[in-house]
Amino acid sequence: MDFSKYIDLLITSELHFARADMFQDPFECSFAVFQDERARKAFLNNADIKEKYKELHNLCKLFVYLNCWHINDVQSAALWKLYSENKYETIVIQSTFEKLKSEIVSSHSMICLSNVKYDPNHAGTPIPNNPTVRSFAGEEKIIYKRKSFEHEKELRAFIYNGEDEINAAESGYKVEQLKIQRPEYIRIKVTLSNLIEKIYVSPLANDLFVELVKKVSGDLRDRVLKSDLYELY
Repeated sequence: MDFSKYIDLLITSELHFARADMFQDPFECSFAVFQDERARKAFLNNADIKEKYKELHNLCKLFVYLNCWHINDVQSAALWKLYSENKYETIVIQSTFEKLKSEIVSSHSMICLSNVKYDPNHAGTPIPNNPTVRSFAGEEKIIYKRKSFEHEKELRAFIYNGEDEINAAESGYKVEQLKIQRPEYIRIKVTLSNLIEKIYVSPLANDLFVELVKKVSGDLRDRVLKSDLYELY
């Protein structure tokens, strides 16, 4: 995250869950990710089916809210570059699955937590890889992504109200109408001292910025470290 988002986290003690249509990948929440190229083209060649599917897909995204983490044993050089507007002032929050689960899932019944699955061949089955909190019957479209995104090794927390989505579809609500009515973000309160294990500052940051991050971090300052990703000696 950039510095402004980090400050927001410190001030509010809230995690952002962004509405799925705010993400760049058009395949978010799409069952098309489960189809091979030939099947997808045949499906979309029917103009009526294509238009109906597009409407339902766009509608679904308005009822899904996502909070995304990278799950790994080591830092990712690629993700340091991909998820920062200013590569010199990027900040990474490190936690653990158990800490995240305790903070958001245990206290919020609507939140689900799972690894993202990058193998669509098993669509429709509970996700077998740990960590998994529950089975996701009917929610596969939220936790499957194309293999092109496998480098993200994503752990995804999400809020999805399927009943509201169905009611909106049956009531004839239009996507553009709901985009105005539905919030773009949902904020979830957390206890930062329980959630955060370490706070890493960009490996390209200068010492002045590292000290600034420590100063604004209050009681968490001792958890602030500069990433040693590019330190040779």
